[in-house]
Amino acid sequence: MKQEIWFIINPTSGISNKKRIETLIRKYVDKLKFNVSVIYTNYLGHATEIAQQGITQKVNVICAVGGDGTVHEIAVALIHSDVKLAIIPCGSGNGFARHFNISENVKKSIHVINEGNFSKIDTCLVNDIPFIQVAGIGYDAKIAFDMVNNKLRGLIKYLILIMRSYFSYKGISVTFGDKTENYLMVAVANTKEFGNGFKISPTSHAADGLLELILVKKASVIDFPFQVIRFLFGKSNDSKYVTMKQFKEIQFSTDSLYFQMDGEGSKNEFIDFKYRIVPKSLFVIHP
Repeated sequence: MKQEIWFIINPTSGISNKKRIETLIRKYVDKLKFNVSVIYTNYLGHATEIAQQGITQKVNVICAVGGDGTVHEIAVALIHSDVKLAIIPCGSGNGFARHFNISENVKKSIHVINEGNFSKIDTCLVNDIPFIQVAGIGYDAKIAFDMVNNKLRGLIKYLILIMRSYFSYKGISVTFGDKTENYLMVAVANTKEFGNGFKISPTSHAADGLLELILVKKASVIDFPFQVIRFLFGKSNDSKYVTMKQFKEIQFSTDSLYFQMDGEGSKNEFIDFKYRIVPKSLFVIHP
């Protein structure tokens, strides 16, 4: 019996020609295994609504065709369901797909779907809001916010934004219990990277029942370029400016003006943050 698979395409993510991607989907998806439907999103949050409809209609697989924002919208709808998440990464960051070694080559990513290998991974909650990848406050959240509002895409533009504001950024105050310190940023990670190859937590495993807390101090002018290189090459845990801890549940307070979740930056509305892991709660198809 064939499986029902929906491809939810975000036409505004990245710079790829989405009609071309649809053509490749219809050409290379295994017709003996799947009945294919292709649906385009029309507005922010639409992918979540479509995925919820897919659950109701007992679809077997829903594939996110887009970047981390599209993956996030679909994944949060599929948590605790039997529907498997697949990915054709064609956004600018693609951090979640990179974590699972899903190729940005469309034909290769479709082959992964045809093979059908999957596992059940952990998801996360911050103040009871679900996410699947990385959430953070401070400098990373400011950069994510700036990228959204400037419509910038890609690693080079990401690095340009970092260079423009790093030295003037004053950091954030974060309080754990009765201890308060200043940090450049604080991130909580389920997977390895923010996106664009920028690895905030190179040792993260998405199915170990643990989250990583990454506390980052501001590097000196001399050390700054080496710090950037460490993040790009997955060596951030070797830096004297970075502290990492594993946990299942944690809480703290902050004065950060910005917050980001799975790469989407926004103005921060919270003072208190509570993070916790939700073990083995999402099916993901990957190599």
